[in-house]
Amino acid sequence: MTLSTKLKIGGAIIALGLVIFTILYFRYYFTYEQRNIVRRKIDTITGMNITVTVFGFDGRIIKRWTGVQRITSGKESRHYTYFYTKDGKYVQIPDAVWYVAEEE
Repeated sequence: MTLSTKLKIGGAIIALGLVIFTILYFRYYFTYEQRNIVRRKIDTITGMNITVTVFGFDGRIIKRWTGVQRITSGKESRHYTYFYTKDGKYVQIPDAVWYVAEEE
């Protein structure tokens, strides 16, 4: 084996070890809150530009928000959807309201 082949194999083993260590570290040594904080930071970086439009029962547009990064709908016990506007304001939409969320 040549020196460059040994270096490539050694680098691959080190990289694989770092990946396994990172996965185990995040899985077992992070608290639930720390994992959520990291996920939110990643979502902030990789967020989408979404337009959320709320409609009335007659089809009229009641309210529209642009530049929303992420929409979250609650679990089974929650009956609403929420998001934060680009100004940082919290908006909660009940399930009884019709809305459309689309990418810009």
